[in-house]
Amino acid sequence: MWAGRFSGKPDKLMQEFSQSVSFDQRLWREDIQGSLAYAAELQRIGILSEQELADIRKGFEQITQEIESGKFEWKVELEDVHMNIESRLTELIGDAGKKLHTGRSRNDQVATDFHLWSLRRSTELRTAARSLIERLAERAGEHVDVVIPAYTHLQRAMPVRMAHQLDAYAHMLSRDWFHLDHLRYAWHNDECPLGSSACSGNSFPVEMAAFAEAMPEFGTFACNSMDAVSNRDFALDLVFACAKCMTHLSRIAEDLILWSTAEFGFVTLGDAVTTGSSIMPQKRNPDACELIRGKTGRVVGHLMALFTLLKGLPMTYNRDLQEDKEAVFDATDQTLACLRVMALVFSKENFKVNRERIQQQLDSGAGYMEAMNVADWLVLQGVPFRDGHDITGRLVKYVEQKGIRFADLTAEDLQAVDKRLKPELLKELSLEALVERKQVYAGTAKARVLERLAELKQWLKE
Repeated sequence: MWAGRFSGKPDKLMQEFSQSVSFDQRLWREDIQGSLAYAAELQRIGILSEQELADIRKGFEQITQEIESGKFEWKVELEDVHMNIESRLTELIGDAGKKLHTGRSRNDQVATDFHLWSLRRSTELRTAARSLIERLAERAGEHVDVVIPAYTHLQRAMPVRMAHQLDAYAHMLSRDWFHLDHLRYAWHNDECPLGSSACSGNSFPVEMAAFAEAMPEFGTFACNSMDAVSNRDFALDLVFACAKCMTHLSRIAEDLILWSTAEFGFVTLGDAVTTGSSIMPQKRNPDACELIRGKTGRVVGHLMALFTLLKGLPMTYNRDLQEDKEAVFDATDQTLACLRVMALVFSKENFKVNRERIQQQLDSGAGYMEAMNVADWLVLQGVPFRDGHDITGRLVKYVEQKGIRFADLTAEDLQAVDKRLKPELLKELSLEALVERKQVYAGTAKARVLERLAELKQWLKE
C-alpha cells in the first residue's frame, strides 16, 4: 500500500499493533454505501466511465455476498475495512477499482462510515429500550394492588404500589428512548463528511451535496473539511446515551437484587435469568442483574476513555482516532445486550411477585410507615405541620420503646403520647389509606397509577 514512498515493509509486530480490521470490519455496509455514492460522482465528473461505474457496482454486489456468506478474507496486512474492500474490488474488476479512491481519503471515508453506523445503531437501541418499557408496563398492570415499601436512604419510607415503582423504571428508560430519538433528529442536521478528503477538501469537482442526497441519514454536507474529518461528537453523544441508560439499568438491577434476597423476598427471578453455585446447591444467584450492574462501569469507562482520547488532539485527523471505534462498538453492544436481558428478566415467566411474603413484611410493622398518616391527620385537625411532626415523632418513639406496631396501638396509647391524638385516628392507621391519600397526578393512589399506566401504554402504541 505504501510501496511508492517506502522501500521496506512494516514489521509484523507493527502490522498487528496498528491494524483495525479485526474490529472495524463491522463498518463494511457503510463503507460500500459511501463508496457507491462516491463512484457515482467520479463518473459524473468524467474520472470513471459508465462501464467502470457498472463494474464497480457489480464488484460491490459480489463483495456484499462474500461478506454476508462469511467467505470474504479479511487481511491484517491491509490494515482496515476500507483497504480490504478496495483491494478485493480491484482484484475483481481491475483498474476501475484503483480509480475509486481518486480525491478521497480514508479520513473522510471513515468519518462517513462511522457516523452512518452510529445512526443505525441508535435505532437498534431505541427499539430495545421500547421493548423493555413494554415489559415493565405489562408487569405494572398486573401488580397495581400490590403495596410495597418505598425506600429513602435504604430505610423504609412510604408505602407505594409496586406498579408505581415499575412505572418509575419505565419513565427512566423513556428518557433514554427520547434521548436516543433526539439524537436521531439532531444528527439529521449533521454534515456528511465525504468529499472533505484528508483535511482540506477534494481536488476534483465532486458535488458534496450529492453525497448527502445519496445517504439521507445526513441532513446536509460538510462546510469545513478540517472539522468534518476530525468530528467525533456523534460518538460522544451515542456513548453518553448508553452510559446514562446503563446507569438506569444498574439502578433497576440493584433493586431486583435486593428484592430477590431472602431478607426481602419480594420477587423470585426465573431459572432463565439466574444461576446456581458451584458449591452451594441451595443458591439462586441473580446473575443477569449483577452482570448488568457490573457492565455499567464498563460502558461509563468507555465514555471517559472517549473524552480523554479526544481532549488533546490537534487538528485534524490523527491516528489516535482509530481508538474511538472499539469504545463505541463495545458500549453499544453491551447496552443493547443489557436492555434485551433486562426485558427477559421482566418477562412474565421470570418475574414472580411473592405477594404473601410482601404482606408479611408489611404486617411486621417494621419502619413505622404509618407515621405519615398521623402527621397528615393532625394537619387536617388544624395542628400546624411542624407541631404534628413533633407529636408523630413522639408516637414513633413510644411504639418503639413499647416494642409494638402501629397496628397494636390503642386509644389509651394515643392519649398517653398527646391529648390531640383522638381515638378516631386509629381508623386511619393503614398503609392502604396512606397510599390512597396520594391523589396528586404523580401519586400512588390506585386511580392515579392506573391513569399513568394508561398514558404509558398509549405512548407505546404511537
